[in-house]
Amino acid sequence: MGQIRFKAKLPVHRWLAVCALTLGLATQALGAAPYYEGKTIETIIPFPVAGGSDIWIRTIAPYLEKNIPGHPKFNFRNIGGGRAIPGMMEFALKAKADGLMVLVSSATNYFPVLLGDKAAKYDFGQWKPLLVNPVGGVMYTSPATGVKRVEDLAKAKDLIYGGISAIGLDMIPLISFELLDLDARGVLGFKGRGEARIAFERGETNLDYQTTPAYNATVVPLIKEGKAIPLMSFGQLDDKGNIVRDPAVPDLPTVPEVYEKFKGKKPSGKFWDTYKIFMPSAFAVQKILWVKMDAPVEALKAFYEAADRLEKDKEFLTKTDKILGGYPLVRGDRLEKTIQQAFQIDADTRRFVREWVGKKYRVKLD
Repeated sequence: MGQIRFKAKLPVHRWLAVCALTLGLATQALGAAPYYEGKTIETIIPFPVAGGSDIWIRTIAPYLEKNIPGHPKFNFRNIGGGRAIPGMMEFALKAKADGLMVLVSSATNYFPVLLGDKAAKYDFGQWKPLLVNPVGGVMYTSPATGVKRVEDLAKAKDLIYGGISAIGLDMIPLISFELLDLDARGVLGFKGRGEARIAFERGETNLDYQTTPAYNATVVPLIKEGKAIPLMSFGQLDDKGNIVRDPAVPDLPTVPEVYEKFKGKKPSGKFWDTYKIFMPSAFAVQKILWVKMDAPVEALKAFYEAADRLEKDKEFLTKTDKILGGYPLVRGDRLEKTIQQAFQIDADTRRFVREWVGKKYRVKLD
């Protein structure tokens, strides 16, 4: 029997492309199951229950389950303490390239890396942002301080602030105290912002801040009851990189605005330079949901598609408005450049902050 020969009329690389396309169409025709169908996504939260990051992910997760193709289930594992480093390392060491373990992060996780802390042996460059939620921060005080409006803060005495760590997100309020020359001292070591807020409610501290999701959910009721006085926000950035009022709390002045009220001039000095560098990384890309960099493309696409759907979901937008702080839930691929820029710091600022926290808060960075 003679051999049947085919004469190829296409170059090899084009012929292979046609074959790949044909295979893809055939797969679609067979109705291939979504990547996450029947699967469970383990979510690492490097903070205790009831903090801002914990409230954030637990609120949006049911909507992700509904809108990610395949409707996977989310399980949560809170790993608090240790400046949130243990939880970060859990993800860094145990997450596989299958997209079945994700990580929630906030600025508390970013600062150790920015400051060159050798204990933070995780690398954001090895991970891929799935979802990003800009977050604000609001500072408030107790009526027991005698403060009735933000202008009174300049003369207030014996202000006590409860925080987690001087090299975490608490750095922003602590820098603000220095910038504004407040008579405030930080009592650090709380396990989370939820615990710090409870200390405030008990009268153990009289000055506190919460991220906007936690602020809306847990502090606004205190304000309505006359148990807390709102002071200022840390601000947000406009398109030109200027610090402007936070759209989630537009009636509150920003830290630089309060400085002008106190001093009668624009802010300046080393603490102001530090504030301008750290504030964007603290809030502009504050909440991020990560997956390993080499996760399947199908996994990434599933989260991006869910974000697109939720952007138009009226129920989601209405019911999560307070938790998201009035900010959008953004696809991670659209903010990768912004995230990279937010994680950069110059050597002089790093040196200044390391010396400051070392001297004032006895924080030793290796």
